[in-house]
Amino acid sequence: MTSQDRLLIIDPFKNLLDIYRIFLEREKYSVETASSLKEASQKLSSEHYAVLISEFVFPFEQTFQMLHWVKEQSPETYVIIVTNTIVNEETYEKLFGIGVDDLILKPYSPEKILVHVKKGFRNRSLLIKKRELEEESLVDPVTQQVHQPIFNLVHFRKCLRQELKRAKRHEHTLSLILMEPADRVVDQSEFESMSVELIKILRANTREEDIVGRGNGGFGILLPETDEAGSQALVKRLLRLIKHHRPFQSEDGLKSTDNVISFQIFTYPEKFIIPASLRSILEELSIPNSRP
Repeated sequence: MTSQDRLLIIDPFKNLLDIYRIFLEREKYSVETASSLKEASQKLSSEHYAVLISEFVFPFEQTFQMLHWVKEQSPETYVIIVTNTIVNEETYEKLFGIGVDDLILKPYSPEKILVHVKKGFRNRSLLIKKRELEEESLVDPVTQQVHQPIFNLVHFRKCLRQELKRAKRHEHTLSLILMEPADRVVDQSEFESMSVELIKILRANTREEDIVGRGNGGFGILLPETDEAGSQALVKRLLRLIKHHRPFQSEDGLKSTDNVISFQIFTYPEKFIIPASLRSILEELSIPNSRP
């Protein structure tokens, strides 16, 4: 059973929970209940739910904290508040400010709740679909083969711009490694034929916070808070792993990887030159783009 079919209902009154369960299960929904914030928090810490229906439970500040945590962990969860508590303007604004999607005042009919639940499932499906489309527009086609997010050039440029701004603002180092076809390679066909295996090596040997994407004809790696020495150490490790990677040693593989791959390292705040396809980013940030 997945979060796509499940609802969690929170209410201190067991008779109301039983009523919820009866009419929602009649509509083929999978329903779980909790009669306290503590019980709800335990369930939410281990499971995701498509729709969450909650009474505005006292102590109210703990309800705020729990709902805020839910929307941070699972933004697509549709949160409905049902209450007979008088909700003033400040509280109303705070509830929707932390991500509450809907508010229903008691009393209400089961049919009315059902309408809002159906709306919640529709909205959740639309949000997930929108996110999937956005992700597809950001990633390079090679992502489908390596099952890891590899950003396309447009988004990689955006990430570089954001990381440079962050490094400049916080006075942190930032390194960019470009892995490209070597100058002696006439075209990229040979390089592209090894891309999947190269990306597997890159992703297996970089941190979760490192960003991999299309660079200037090859691939780029953004290494936040990494100096030149750290980048050089990574390149040496990658070269060693690539050289001994079994697919490149086969009869049909590309044994002479040293002849087709070139690594370049650029580290902020040192002055550096990067390829024209990425250089406009430096101009936007007023960062020098030439070596002394």
